[in-house]
Amino acid sequence: MKDNRYVKELEQKLLEFCKEIKKIYLISVKVDTMGELTSFKFGLIVDDSIKSTSELAGNLYFNIDCELPFDLVIYTQTEFDGLRGEIGTFAWKIDNSGTVLYG
Repeated sequence: MKDNRYVKELEQKLLEFCKEIKKIYLISVKVDTMGELTSFKFGLIVDDSIKSTSELAGNLYFNIDCELPFDLVIYTQTEFDGLRGEIGTFAWKIDNSGTVLYG
């Protein structure tokens, strides 16, 4: 799925809009009965200079369009580094089963 045009387009738009993105993971996808992508979820790891990941998320959702529904999970680098080693956390799941698209 990482080569899907909607996934690639959103990846590029995110990178153009937010220069503080250090890594992008494809976390999950949903497909219809024909195997066509219907929605997806990205995990973004951003520079620690981002003070509010929730504010960043709002700005990204407001300013970036995609033909398919998408979700974003955003961590600062320090948050992600602190949680990805803890089994059972969402950061751990992203680190162990997400597909790296960028970074």
